[in-house]
Amino acid sequence: YIAILELGLSTIKPIADRADIKRSSVYNFIDKLVSLGLVTQRQIRGRMHYQAESPAHLLDIQRQRTQLLEQSMPQLINLFQSLGSTPKIHYYQGVEQMKNIVRQETLCHKEALYIWPNEHTTEMIGGIRFMSEINKERIRNGVHIRSIRLHSPESHLFEASEHGTKNLLTLRFARELPISMGLGIYDTGKVGFLSSSKENFGILIESKELEVLMRFMYEALWAQCEPAKPGWG
Repeated sequence: YIAILELGLSTIKPIADRADIKRSSVYNFIDKLVSLGLVTQRQIRGRMHYQAESPAHLLDIQRQRTQLLEQSMPQLINLFQSLGSTPKIHYYQGVEQMKNIVRQETLCHKEALYIWPNEHTTEMIGGIRFMSEINKERIRNGVHIRSIRLHSPESHLFEASEHGTKNLLTLRFARELPISMGLGIYDTGKVGFLSSSKENFGILIESKELEVLMRFMYEALWAQCEPAKPGWG
C-alpha cells in the first residue's frame, strides 16, 4: 500500500520494484488491497493501473473490524466459558508420566486428600527421593495433606511422611480395603487415580463436580478410619 501511495498511479512492475516483492506475488497483495477499498484499479491503454485511496480509509476499516468484534464478543465469551467448563482428562502411562499427578499437590490452595493402598504404590512412582522432594515443596507452599493409608501405622515411608503439624500431614489408617489403586483429590478441582505397578497407568481429571463427589465419599471413609498417633507414618 505504501509503495502504491508513493508512486501514485502506477502499473505492476514499478510497484513490485518499489515494494521489493516478486512481480508474480504482487498480484495477491494488490487484489487484497482492492477488496479492502484501499486501492482502485483501472485500465489505461490496455494496461491495468493502480492508485492508493486515502489513508483515512485504514481507520474506517479498523473501526468496522472493532465494531464486528464487539458485536461478536458475547458469542465468543459464551464459547470460551463453555469450553472452560468441559472436564479435561489426562492419561499417563508409566512411572515418569504418573509423577505429574502427584505434583498436583504442590499446586493446591490449601489441601490435598489421598488414599495410598500400600508403600508399593509410592515406590512405583518415584520412591523416597521423589516423594521427599514433593513433600518439601508442598510444605513450603503451605499445603496440608490428609491421607488414608492401608498398611501398618508403624512403617515409616519417607521424609516428612510422619503424622503431625510439623509436616502439615494428618493420617488415618483403614483396614481391609481390597484396593490397589491410589487416589488424590486436589482443591484445584482435580482428581487423580494411580494404578499399581501391574497396570502402570494414571488418570488426572479436571472436573469440579467430580472433585466434590470424590471429596464427599472420602469424608465418609475418613470418618471410619483410625486416627494416627504422633510418630505414626
